Formats: sequence, C-alpha cells, structure tokens
Amino acid sequence: MTGRVFLAGGGGAEASKPLDEQFAHAIGAGPLAFWPVGAEPERFAGAEEWLRDVYEPFGVRDISTWTGDTPPAFAGVRGIYIGGGNTYRLLALAQRFGLLDRLREYVAAGGLVFGHSAGAALLGADISTVAHLDRNDDKVVDTSGADLAAGHAVFVHHADGDLPREAVWTATYRRPVLALTAHANAIVTGNAVTALGPEPVLLVSPTGRRKLAPGSTSYAGSPA
Repeated sequence: MTGRVFLAGGGGAEASKPLDEQFAHAIGAGPLAFWPVGAEPERFAGAEEWLRDVYEPFGVRDISTWTGDTPPAFAGVRGIYIGGGNTYRLLALAQRFGLLDRLREYVAAGGLVFGHSAGAALLGADISTVAHLDRNDDKVVDTSGADLAAGHAVFVHHADGDLPREAVWTATYRRPVLALTAHANAIVTGNAVTALGPEPVLLVSPTGRRKLAPGSTSYAGSPA
C-alpha cells in the first residue's frame, strides 16, 4: 500500500486551498500531526492556530503539534503536515531523530504527508534547492531530503527568475525538478505527480522543461 505526498509551493491559505481540501478529505477527522519545527519556537502556537483555522472547517479536529523536543509519534497518525520556515533547521531536526527513513516507511505503509514550502522541499530529493532562500545556520552538510516526490527535487516559491538556477541545479545533480510557485500544488502517488492548481507545476530536467497543467499527471521517467 502506497500513501500520498501533498506539496504546496508556499502561498497562503487561498493558494493551497485545493490541496488542503484533498488532504483533509483523505485524513478525515484525523489524527493529524502538525510539525511546525522549521519555524522559530515562539511561532509554533500561532502556526497551530492558523492550521486549525484552515482544517477544522473541513472536519479535521484531532490535531496535535510536535515541537521537536522528543521523537514524534507515527503510530496511529492518519496524516502529517510539515510546515514552512527554514529548511535547513527542519532537515537538521529530521536528521537528529532519523525522520527521513521514518517518513519513507510511513508513506510506504499508506501514510499521508503534506509539505508546505520548507516542508515540501524536505520531501523532495535534496534541499539544496532552497540555498538561495534559506540560511544554513545549522551547518547541515548532507542536504539529502526524504525523496518522496517521485525522484524529483522541489523548488518552492518559484518565479520566472529562478529558471536559470533550476536548469543549473538539474544539470549538476542529474535529478528532475518540480518547481512550484506560491500558487502551485501537487500530489505525488508512487511515481505519479498530479498538478492541482490553481497554477501549473513546472517540470525541469537536464533535457528541458514543460508545464504540467492543473489536473494533469506526469510519471517519473517521462521527458520534461
């Protein structure tokens, strides 16, 4: 049984609403585990309040927040929402608790994981895609991510000015890229990537790039 991975490019509640609706429908009432640990600790309470404002109207009411002090729970959790913030901070904590392997096991067993902004980058192949956005104050050396995006690395907050950077990245690392604007969302199921909108997902590989229109699906290994 394979779970699903939900990727949001980094916009606000309206930008990710199509994805939030799909995720909420999939997890039902919960339990939903919220990981806001890419942000500063003083922002956790506000982040949880924001998440509840988004998901409680969809019927998701069993929500708990992981603060990074002890290993997070996976057993009995219907879905995990990994929030934004500093991607290097997020990865450092994931490495400390061995969470990359745990996330892969969780999804392989049918779990549902949502990554927003930094969370989406973490779920890709490598977080060096955010080197132009985030400071590496945690001195992370191994930037490998959870690799749950059908083999792609994930660029978040994509803008047209990032196209040269993404082309260099994919040529250097020999990995395909999912580039998500603040209004682009995607769902990954196994090797399939489905764009959810409202804006298209940009697929970039060493051989070129193409747009994946909302509602369309691409399969890992297909040409960009």
